Amino acid sequence: MPALIHFFIELCLLRRAPQDLPASATLLKILVLVYLGVGVLVGAATGQGLGDALAQTLVDTALLLGLLYAGLRWLARLPRFTQSASALLGSGAVLNLLVLAPLGMASGGDDSELTGFAALLFLALLAWSLVVTGHILRHTLDLPLVQGALIAIAYNLLAYSLVGALFTGA
Repeated sequence: MPALIHFFIELCLLRRAPQDLPASATLLKILVLVYLGVGVLVGAATGQGLGDALAQTLVDTALLLGLLYAGLRWLARLPRFTQSASALLGSGAVLNLLVLAPLGMASGGDDSELTGFAALLFLALLAWSLVVTGHILRHTLDLPLVQGALIAIAYNLLAYSLVGALFTGA
């Protein structure tokens, strides 16, 4: 397990690629559960109820995996799905855990400097997440990093819009 955590840290540092993971359906299932668990934890840290956090994370996970599957099928690269999905879920879980730090700082009180720093840290993590997703898509789709990052931005805009539309007031 420590080797797997180390792999995902290396992936987030752009030192590893999704094809370095084993194409394991069991690993993918475990990573879906980890991603869901971390998503619920982050949702709870933002003040959502557990049910709402789970529902939003399920929608996000289904959208992520569904679009990846559809894109790889359309491009006739479906054998890359397991490794790519595992890479996206594992790196997403690591980066989402890091989001807990600025969330904790922002909820720490009325210190505007700390809240401002938390917002900057959150934006930096969002940018890094887009780069990591772009890196994974670069290897998965044989694209330049910029194109992979643009796809990541488009996905995030779609996911935020869909989750926002489905869970308004949640």
